[in-house]
Amino acid sequence: MMHLAYHTFAFGGRSWLPSWTLDEAMRLTADLGFEGLELAACRPHAWPSDLDAVRRRAMRKLAADWDLAFSAICPNPVNHNVASPAAREREGTVRYLVECLDLAVDLESPIVRVDGGWSVHPHSRDDAWQWAAQGLATAAHQAERRGILLALENINSRRADVVVSSRDVAAMVDEVGSPALRPMIDLYHMYLEGDDPVEAIERLGSHLAYVHFLDARRSDRARVAPGWGEMPLADILSALQRVGYDGWLGVEIWGDDPLALGRQAVRFFAEQQPGQRGGGG
Repeated sequence: MMHLAYHTFAFGGRSWLPSWTLDEAMRLTADLGFEGLELAACRPHAWPSDLDAVRRRAMRKLAADWDLAFSAICPNPVNHNVASPAAREREGTVRYLVECLDLAVDLESPIVRVDGGWSVHPHSRDDAWQWAAQGLATAAHQAERRGILLALENINSRRADVVVSSRDVAAMVDEVGSPALRPMIDLYHMYLEGDDPVEAIERLGSHLAYVHFLDARRSDRARVAPGWGEMPLADILSALQRVGYDGWLGVEIWGDDPLALGRQAVRFFAEQQPGQRGGGG
């Protein structure tokens, strides 16, 4: 049975306002009816070096009090490019990913989401691909030691150019060749690229580690709550069920009213998956 998580980007980290403390974001997420919280490893909520052992224990206890799991840790790509031509930037990015792995261990989260970065002129995409593969291999080795999965996300071509499609995801996973690096899909990025999510789910099958579950409109490239866009989400959920996916669906969305967005996501999922935990709010 699949489980629904809310991304903390809804409560800050993507822009200045609106913004809530992490403790309040956790309370609101549980009240909405989500089972999990996808935690952005950035300020104002969870920049790893801001969180000492005492704070991490308190976060874990608060999550337990609200009956929430940390579905994944989501590193922030700002200032972190695993495909950078600058060696120090690549090394710093890998160090940050390892800090996120340690945070995942401390918060009992099974997954750290990663991406393939982007090329920087005058270097080519092929150069960037090789640098990304090297950095992800180093991070994956550390993930293996910690028993954490790295979930590699596709990012649309206006944002990145290394791992763009679900086939790029599969190719990078194969090249790195670590059991700790597994594919994930983001439905929003797939829709903008014309990447068929049902076909991708059937192709990736049991290797799929995580899903960013939301809706989209192509006309204005809008990221919208499930049921408010153009995607065949019922067909996508059916495909996930067919391949036996029983992991997390992370709702990565933000806007002026995160409570309304969260309610819509929980309502849509409950209508498609009878018997799931219902929302309050």
